[in-house]
Amino acid sequence: MKKGMKKTLLASCLLSINTAGVFANGLVSMSDDELSATQGQALISMAYTAPKNIDGSAGDGSGAGSTSNYLNYGYYKLGLEAKMELNTNIRSLQLGCGGINGTGQCDIDIENLSLSGPADSVAADGTPIWTKGRANTSALLTNPFIEFAIKNPTSAALREVAGFRLSAEDILGHLSAGTLNDYNSTTQKSTGGGINTFSGYIQVAPTPVDAKTNPSIFGTRYDEQIFANVRINTLLWNNRSVFSSPSQMTGVVNNPNKASSNNDQKIYDNLRKNSSNQGIYGILVPQQNVSFEFPQTAVTGNRMSQLNLVVNDVPIDPIAIGRDSGGIFMALDQSLLGVPGVVFFMGADGAGGSQASCAAAKNTANCSYITNLKVNATVKENFNLVHNLPISSGGYLSLQKEALRWPGSSSAFTYNRTTKAITNVADNYSNTDSNLVFNKGDIAQPGWWLSFKDPLDFGKLVPTNNIPMDDVLPQIATYITNYLSDTPNNNIDISLGTAVTLLFGAPVFRGLGDIKLADSSRAVMVMENLQLNNYQQPVSNCFGNLKFC
Repeated sequence: MKKGMKKTLLASCLLSINTAGVFANGLVSMSDDELSATQGQALISMAYTAPKNIDGSAGDGSGAGSTSNYLNYGYYKLGLEAKMELNTNIRSLQLGCGGINGTGQCDIDIENLSLSGPADSVAADGTPIWTKGRANTSALLTNPFIEFAIKNPTSAALREVAGFRLSAEDILGHLSAGTLNDYNSTTQKSTGGGINTFSGYIQVAPTPVDAKTNPSIFGTRYDEQIFANVRINTLLWNNRSVFSSPSQMTGVVNNPNKASSNNDQKIYDNLRKNSSNQGIYGILVPQQNVSFEFPQTAVTGNRMSQLNLVVNDVPIDPIAIGRDSGGIFMALDQSLLGVPGVVFFMGADGAGGSQASCAAAKNTANCSYITNLKVNATVKENFNLVHNLPISSGGYLSLQKEALRWPGSSSAFTYNRTTKAITNVADNYSNTDSNLVFNKGDIAQPGWWLSFKDPLDFGKLVPTNNIPMDDVLPQIATYITNYLSDTPNNNIDISLGTAVTLLFGAPVFRGLGDIKLADSSRAVMVMENLQLNNYQQPVSNCFGNLKFC
């Protein structure tokens, strides 16, 4: 053996002996108690959640599961003790398509989905702003994990996987769907894609709404007929019934070009005008501001395509009506001295009875006001028109074969209309307080399920289109009739002098004062698929001018 090789082998042996000695001295045998008392940070962690009873108390541990107890499962969680940053774009996310859902139907179907870091600020119109560009940010997932729901976890023979979920202990980011905030009236969807179907659980934070109604014409349709009691002072009071007669209001009234004191001219001057400057019947109900707030609401279900929000008892400002708001033809139940009826204006003759004057300052002697009007408002908004979902807490994506509640998911709660307090309650809570709005908890249903833990702030809803009043006006007509039918308190009295002028075709100018609707009266207002303002304007998660990448 060569001398050099001998030296190398000798050095290697000495080094091996030395190293072995170091490791031997560094490793110390520990008992089970010592191991249990040792604390440290592991990259991967495991946890187990035992089954529970339906009321949340500890169960028998069997975890048999049932349709009546969605807590009775064992849950095994494998977690990563780390923070993960994620920025992603998904052209089409489709989960749970076909099968029991049917052809072309998916549990979750989202186009042009983007996940990034949260916005740095919000513009005055509500558009999210990223100072360095959205594509330069990432959502932060703290302690991501995968969790399995096990049925009968204590039985080796019967245990089975009931579902799994992907989640994190905390998620901070901005989720958006779609590329354009527009509305196609034919498809009733956005042309830039978005959420087509959604299965899961979302809490919507208290949402202010600032909308306006369309100016509407009232009183010319049969479903808007008004009935009233009239007392005409001839020699004795003659009680008559009158009703608005749409058949008498189908034509137009041409300008007679006579003196302003002429009855025909008075009628023409105070009627509304068409594009040909002809008088047309009907009372113009001016545009109204409708401002209210939807309470915190839980939206949950399978394969939803529409977001439904409901709020009751929304007060509407008094509706001021003057003589120049327009007129309606009121027919008598029996003609009086050959007079079948009169043209009726709901304001006094003169400047004080104009709609502008009535709206500027309340004048019950010369004007008419519809007061105490309240509506039960419903927003039916296509999910495809909701684009921005800022995330500030946990959430999860799961797949399960039966309904179950994942550990830590949102509980059922009540929302107090007055104090706006939110109180967690049991899933089987029985609500007996009309001031409380009960909301379901997050119980994942069979199939794919996407859940957001804390309320999502959609910002202020400002519809770009006005709310039509066509469905509300017939209800108002009913309430006005109820008011005017209160005899003798709300009779319309016609003096002897006015009665004489009616024989010569004179109109009736009369402010009815406060037409106060009953406290129990509620109109129903449905706002459907309203294009929202820039609070829902999606921002590109791409570099350059690409809308999606």
